[in-house]
Amino acid sequence: METIIAITLILLVAGLFGSLAPMIPGALFSLIGIGVYFFGTEDPNILFIFFSVPTAIFTLLIDWFAGSIASKYGGASTKTSIAAGLTGLLGFIFLGGPLGLALAVSATVFVREYLIHGDEEDSLRAAAYATIGILGSAVVQGMLTLSILVAFLLTLVI
Repeated sequence: METIIAITLILLVAGLFGSLAPMIPGALFSLIGIGVYFFGTEDPNILFIFFSVPTAIFTLLIDWFAGSIASKYGGASTKTSIAAGLTGLLGFIFLGGPLGLALAVSATVFVREYLIHGDEEDSLRAAAYATIGILGSAVVQGMLTLSILVAFLLTLVI
């Protein structure tokens, strides 16, 4: 039992640091840690599971789609934002995690908006918003993975 708790704690701490560090899928570590705790203990705290699983999934979605949503606020079209979300997911998978995601989203927004409008400045602004959205999402991811870690520590104390 103590081994399962230790592994869970290590994964949740890795999740927190991974949310703030590039190239490490922090929320995925948190989700795996939750799974280790749930399947590795005889009587997992259901309130913790109920809170942490949706939080970890939401954090993953923020990691993958924050850039495309931010590009929309930077002036990109809805179709560009959708394309950025899809290419961001592909970039995450095939180009090496968060860095691949950021590159794919930024490039997609810039190229697509430039091809549509022919305005380099507007295209660059939309791509910058996308990039800022991706970087800003790291802060949000850090807070969410920290909340999962704190909730787990509370389950150990209570």
